[in-house]
Amino acid sequence: MTDSQFMERVLSGGRLMHKSVEWFYHEHFKLVYQAIRKKRLLEEEALDAYSDAITSFIENIRRHRFQGKSKCSTYFIRIFNNKCIDIVRKKTTNNIDRNTVSLDAVKKENIHNDSEEYEILNIADILVHLSKICRDVLMDWSDGYSMNEIAQRNGLKNANTARSKRYECFKQLKSFIQKSNILLEKQNL
Repeated sequence: MTDSQFMERVLSGGRLMHKSVEWFYHEHFKLVYQAIRKKRLLEEEALDAYSDAITSFIENIRRHRFQGKSKCSTYFIRIFNNKCIDIVRKKTTNNIDRNTVSLDAVKKENIHNDSEEYEILNIADILVHLSKICRDVLMDWSDGYSMNEIAQRNGLKNANTARSKRYECFKQLKSFIQKSNILLEKQNL
């Protein structure tokens, strides 16, 4: 499949997009093994970085942030490498005990649109609008549990299912925040 065909299918959405994304996922999967070997990541860390990179890449296509000026694989590899570097940095420079940092520890979150500050929302107020499984998965992930542990704690089949659920939950969270921002903007007019 050519880059332009791939991008057209992603932009079209639906089943064709999902099949194309699955093809792309498998086509570049060797990058996971390279990250494990070269960047000395754990398998789970490399898989998380890979799935996050796929998600970012597809979203960049759908939002027209990636317009095909470079090859899809080149652009994707850059995203994946950046995700891997983030993990390496976190492992080497993060002095905070991961078990004590959670969404509960974050009291308030500023929502910004360009330079304007609209309203301060409590994270707990946002999470209430998500399904129970999403709240649990996101809180577990925030608390530093591995994808295997998240799957076990939440009755999910395996780590891959937990990753998919985390992605769905982030979409729910993002959608709610976007709707909230629209409402807040209208109230401030």
